[in-house]
Amino acid sequence: MNSERQPAMRDRYRRAEAMLHRNVKSLVFNLETKVRWLPDSTAFWYRSESRSGYRFMLVDAESGHQREAFDHRRVARALSMALGREVEPLRLPFQTFEYVAGGSRMVFGVDGASWECGLDGSSLRERAVPGSGTRPGCVSPSGRYEARVEAGNLALVDHVEGASPALTGDAQAAYGYGSSPEGRNSAVTDRIGNRTVIPRLAWSPDERYLLTHRLDERQVGMMHLWQGSPPDGSLRPRIHSYRQALPGDTELPLAHLIVFETATGRRTDLSWEPLQSSFLTPIELGHAWWAVGGDAVFFLHWSRDRRSVRLVSADPVTGGCTVLVEEESGTPIDLNALYYGAPNVWVSGDHQEVIWYSTRSGWGHLYLLDGGGRPIRQLTGGDWLVTDLLRVHEETRTAFFMGTGREASRDPYYHHLYSVGLDGGAPCLLTPENAEHGEWPPWVDFSPDGRHFVDRFSRIDQPPRTVLRKSSGELVAQVAEADVSPLLASGWRYPERFTAKASDGQTDLYGMIVLPHDFDPAESYPVVESIYPGPQATRTPRAFTDVVGESTCCLADLGFVVFTVDGPGTPGRSKAFLDAQYGTAGPAGSLVDHVAVLAQLAEARPYMDLDRVGIYGHSAGAYAAVRAMLEYPDLYRVGVASAGNHDQALTNVTWGERWVGPYAGPGWDTQANRTLAGNLRGKLLLVTGDLDDNVNPAATLQLVDALVDANRDFDLLVLPNRNHDFAATWGTWYEDPYFTRRRWDYFVEHLMGEQPPSGYQVGGLG
Repeated sequence: MNSERQPAMRDRYRRAEAMLHRNVKSLVFNLETKVRWLPDSTAFWYRSESRSGYRFMLVDAESGHQREAFDHRRVARALSMALGREVEPLRLPFQTFEYVAGGSRMVFGVDGASWECGLDGSSLRERAVPGSGTRPGCVSPSGRYEARVEAGNLALVDHVEGASPALTGDAQAAYGYGSSPEGRNSAVTDRIGNRTVIPRLAWSPDERYLLTHRLDERQVGMMHLWQGSPPDGSLRPRIHSYRQALPGDTELPLAHLIVFETATGRRTDLSWEPLQSSFLTPIELGHAWWAVGGDAVFFLHWSRDRRSVRLVSADPVTGGCTVLVEEESGTPIDLNALYYGAPNVWVSGDHQEVIWYSTRSGWGHLYLLDGGGRPIRQLTGGDWLVTDLLRVHEETRTAFFMGTGREASRDPYYHHLYSVGLDGGAPCLLTPENAEHGEWPPWVDFSPDGRHFVDRFSRIDQPPRTVLRKSSGELVAQVAEADVSPLLASGWRYPERFTAKASDGQTDLYGMIVLPHDFDPAESYPVVESIYPGPQATRTPRAFTDVVGESTCCLADLGFVVFTVDGPGTPGRSKAFLDAQYGTAGPAGSLVDHVAVLAQLAEARPYMDLDRVGIYGHSAGAYAAVRAMLEYPDLYRVGVASAGNHDQALTNVTWGERWVGPYAGPGWDTQANRTLAGNLRGKLLLVTGDLDDNVNPAATLQLVDALVDANRDFDLLVLPNRNHDFAATWGTWYEDPYFTRRRWDYFVEHLMGEQPPSGYQVGGLG
């Protein structure tokens, strides 16, 4: 690029930077309307945003009438006097609060301290917080008890009596109580940041018992990170080690479930084999929970290959266990449409009925079983998908759940809320708008008594709206609507959601395309695909909240056409759609279908230049980006792959064996990108953080080794003191400024053929 065009490109960088989430979020009001229901279900409050500031509003559940949740002006005046600085009524220095003293007073936090005052700001005082400054624990439902872990042992703090009896005293290194596996993708990050992991346990509803585990990681293999530039200036590199089981390993982290009686400290070990806990424990995953009456513990026991699962009931007094439900399949079983979603399992108060989620019909649906696991009736069915069982009302015998694909002529990825009777009948649609409903999690906010719910819905081309409905679906009131006028005034364009055919010419695939803010259909644009092939998640946003500040929008404003698409091998559709890639991660979300979609997009949009196609992704997306360049080198010319798991044999056993299949020796290696290193012809930038405790940097460096052996040219960027989270992905908005600029530069220089502006600094003066 000649010197005259440098200022124009610098302006594009400034424009792209202005569209980063941390900047653009100030141009949208009421983007995410989070609500807090009062315990008595009579009302909820939320924070209403506007250009002049924000107010906390209280909404009556029956009428939908809104009023200020407290006197903002008087609370601001009281805080100004107490803090010695001016506090504006519409810019109060706290994001949340809690009613106390029967709703006559409020508690909130400012500058790390807790404060309490009347709703009119009267008698403002700093509030002592029990246990402040001590090691955090897990508090019981009433707040009286707190369980803490010290040196691997469990202690119980009684805030009423002031006692702190030890429940255990035999912890060993890598064999303690209430801990989280070191393979949880953040063990080193937690250690370096002095982040204390809250004990992993679950209180019974009546707080008579607590459920926890003793986690045995003593024989688990070690992984290591090499920190070459310690931030304290030390010249000596540091090694950070953590335990992580890899595919094929014999020794796995094992969690043995234990119940302690609160009053006596009596310990009961459940008479069941320890549960595999390579990534997270059953308690963390919601795979172990208490019965409503606190008279039983329920937990799920998966086989290592996840092709069988059992629902088990345990007696907290005797530790005796009984299998209630068992299911087997030829491919891995999931009890939610998303791998990390809470299991769609419910057991009635008398343990005589079970709602069970199964894909045995080819689609995920709900089944009512008796207490022995025998079928009573199928609650939902058809060529559509139940995603999340949200709650069950035993009194009305009604289940509420989220589902997709049931409404004709609608996007099959849009979630809607439904109810269905346990005694039969068709599901009832409760959220009729043709949009994506909810912000997962939660999808919708039910009142504690279940009589009302708050629903947020939007599309990528429709800003969010928030409404209050009765549990019957009857609309009570409009609560809030997002104001995006400042965003649109900046020139921001709505992305477009599209449909195209898979390579079979029949299957509909869904994606998103983003155009530059100054798009001219007469021009020719380089094309970039943003890819994440799952297989535990989709890449394409569905809700407006997920596209504001999205990396695709920023990249488009540099002068690219950017698209995403979700191919076979990703969730949210049928069982066959998800299992399409099982047994071989090599196709990386069915790249042949991504190629087919790209051809269709370009045919209908001649401004897309297929001689200039790039691709980028993070983590599993980085694996797919590299795979695309190696399998389709004539199409994908430029790629940026950050923190890539380029060999599933180097990932957590839970990931690798779940999605590729049981580890089976050398043939398993065909999924590794290094096996195709000799195919590289385009420009590739590999990026890794040296402290990535999610995807170890070894995955990138072993690919580097193969590329060197194949005598291929590539670029490598190692980011010191960064973990896995340096690149923003859908749902996580932090993106390292330096990495952001380098990714932009790479596509501008090698795909657009322009010279990036010299010395540009994202987050700096630019």
